[in-house]
Amino acid sequence: SMAGIISEILTLVGLVAGVPLLIIGLIVRGISHRWVKTDGVIAVSKNGSVIRWFDEEGDVHAGHQNTHESHGLVPGDDIIVWFLPRSPERCRTDDPSHDGRALRLTGIILVGVGVVSAIVGFVLMFV
Repeated sequence: SMAGIISEILTLVGLVAGVPLLIIGLIVRGISHRWVKTDGVIAVSKNGSVIRWFDEEGDVHAGHQNTHESHGLVPGDDIIVWFLPRSPERCRTDDPSHDGRALRLTGIILVGVGVVSAIVGFVLMFV
């Protein structure tokens, strides 16, 4: 009786919380694939060091050198940059493929717990 109640609670928590987290994680991952990878270079400007890169049309863009990956780099050093084709003036230096990974992993774990608990609950009905 108590095992059935625990199984039902775990099923509800796992599925009710896991499915939305998994869906949100997949949406975030889909959005992160819009970033385009290119090579950037650390340069000096009036306001200090910046990262400069070319977009797909050959235009030069610059962004602040205030990221973890660019810390400690000196002018002339290369760095990998990701930018959005719709707004190439925005860049990031961290890999966008990691976006939503924690949400997806948590969602998968919770859905797995929910499914296993549902199976255990179903088996307990016949025992």
